[in-house]
Amino acid sequence: MNSRYDFRMIRVMRRQLNLTLQALAARSGLTYPTVEAVETNKTLPSLKTLDAMAGALQISTSALLGLAEGRLVQKRTAKVEPRTPSTKNDKGLENCRVARYDKGKLIRVTAEAGDQVHVMGLHEDVHEFCYVLTGCVELRIEDKTYRLNPDDTILFDGLLDHAYTQIETGEYVTVHIPKDIRVIQKLLESQREEPSEE
Repeated sequence: MNSRYDFRMIRVMRRQLNLTLQALAARSGLTYPTVEAVETNKTLPSLKTLDAMAGALQISTSALLGLAEGRLVQKRTAKVEPRTPSTKNDKGLENCRVARYDKGKLIRVTAEAGDQVHVMGLHEDVHEFCYVLTGCVELRIEDKTYRLNPDDTILFDGLLDHAYTQIETGEYVTVHIPKDIRVIQKLLESQREEPSEE
């Protein structure tokens, strides 16, 4: 089937819900051959069929279509972030390598013991994940402090005032994800690139 949509991800979702093809067909009110044909990309389903399958998978039809377009790829190289008026008072910006995806960002931080990273100028209305790769870092969020060791992760509202202090030399990665996921979807739609077949 020649289409910009790839519905093979339905199999993954179906299995996560512990559903067989027969169970998904029954739950959606569709026939087994219809469900199997959609899941294997043998047919381009109607909106009515997608709506029935999305309901059975417990997601919205628009989310199902968004996932079917999920073969989109963007590649960026993380770079040193230049000083701007919004980052002029930030500490530790030189320790950061930033890959920007519109309002989304991936930031790799390499710091020595005692270094502090307080880069609120890089933040927008985002959720922030942190994953400590090596060393130990202390994260202050508002008036509470968290000690993070290798393989520790944390998720918080990125607009809360926060700062990282390196306890032991090491590296960590922070990911800024816009709270409005449509920002990411628009970014992917604007720069289509098919992944290479390997």
